[in-house]
Amino acid sequence: MARSHWSVHMGDVAHCLTLFNEIERTDPCPGRYGEDSFSFLDRIDQVFWARVREELERWFSAYPAKDAKDLRNRFRDKHPARHFAAWWELYLHHLFRQLQFRVDVHPALSDVSARPDFRISGPDGSFLLEAATTFSGIVDEGRDGTREGWILAAIERVDAPDFYLGIEFERVGQERPSVREIVKTIEAWLSDLDPDAIDRSLLNGPKRTFDPRDWIFELTALPVSPESRGKPCHRVLGFGPMTTGYVNDVRKLRATLDRKRSKYGNPSEPLVLAVLMMSPVVDNEDIEQALLGQISWSFNPEEPGDGEWVRQRNGFWMRGSEAQAMQISAVITGTGLMPWSVTKIWPRVWPNPWATYPLETPLPLPTALADDRGSVTYEDREYSPAKMLNLPGDWPGPEGPFERSTGK
Repeated sequence: MARSHWSVHMGDVAHCLTLFNEIERTDPCPGRYGEDSFSFLDRIDQVFWARVREELERWFSAYPAKDAKDLRNRFRDKHPARHFAAWWELYLHHLFRQLQFRVDVHPALSDVSARPDFRISGPDGSFLLEAATTFSGIVDEGRDGTREGWILAAIERVDAPDFYLGIEFERVGQERPSVREIVKTIEAWLSDLDPDAIDRSLLNGPKRTFDPRDWIFELTALPVSPESRGKPCHRVLGFGPMTTGYVNDVRKLRATLDRKRSKYGNPSEPLVLAVLMMSPVVDNEDIEQALLGQISWSFNPEEPGDGEWVRQRNGFWMRGSEAQAMQISAVITGTGLMPWSVTKIWPRVWPNPWATYPLETPLPLPTALADDRGSVTYEDREYSPAKMLNLPGDWPGPEGPFERSTGK
């Protein structure tokens, strides 16, 4: 991991802004339906999350003053796209400073007015770095997570200390029922149920269909165990809704890369795209397909058992007989890289084999090296991200995320 020390750009860091509010925190409960990430991080009263806040504040204190307010405002935004984009930029800024690189924020380019997020400089060269975030995953036709969130958040307002509820949507409506409309009917149903007389099996729990406005959904009631009743932070929704459908991670990643590829024209230096992937199911195979093309089975119809797996040339870098996006020197991916998981998950560098300006700056990060046929060789690191970030291996523990009594 160690690099020879080189001058680290501190920039204009004399700002007194903080990412989080300076308040007394008393709410130890897990995230609620509809609660945005910043609001949760800002209000949660747990040792685990306090360490996350403290570390992020330390990173933010080193962010240049001229850019700190913009980053802070976006980090505090309730919209996930803006909040997580700001988080990703903060992480990248800290990562490369930690690796002893000079990090310039929003450097000016000579031939275009647009400014990339960073220029990363070291003794072996420099490159431009542009950050992006993708929100993808399982697409269930006819579903709408935003509108469903209205219903889920309203159900969490139900006074049901003796029950967990499961939900399945039968029809996703367009109208927005009032909270009172939903809560009143569900509480009336639960008032007729005896938790001690109900089988705790998921299949045998009492069910009822509700149809507020143009919605239809089914609830299943399961009893809370007697010893757990009356405890704080009880969440009414215990399971559901189920999601089925196709996964669009490859398409979303490729679309993000295509959108970013021409933003800075054809710079006369390496340009790297760093993508935070928010999907819970994305993996390296998906990234391979987005960058290089899908895998298919090629065979002779007369001898089908004699085939082989081949890479189709339909990716971001390989399309047809020509190499594409040669101005992009590499892609860095962060899959599941959240503020609380930085000691467990590495970002990975995917160099472009056909880049006009190859990324020649050595980066002590895991890599994925592709050849002309689209075969990929993975190289990992023997040490952990925790060591690179100078954090304990069990950070932000050893306490669990909801062990409020520890350290209090």
